[in-house]
Amino acid sequence: MRTWKEFLKSLTQEPAGFRAEGRVLGLGLATAQERESQKASEEVEDFLRQSAAQERPSTTSS
Repeated sequence: MRTWKEFLKSLTQEPAGFRAEGRVLGLGLATAQERESQKASEEVEDFLRQSAAQERPSTTSS
């Protein structure tokens, strides 16, 4: 069952197969583009989590 937040998001998103430069994209292409967009943002989030978890040497003297 979808959550309320997912339902609201689905109402505000453009339908799959939306128009681009005057031509309709196919459902498969629209789905692939959305998946790649999500994948790219996940890779950035993973990189930022890894770099935040690494210990960095202090530049101040103790």
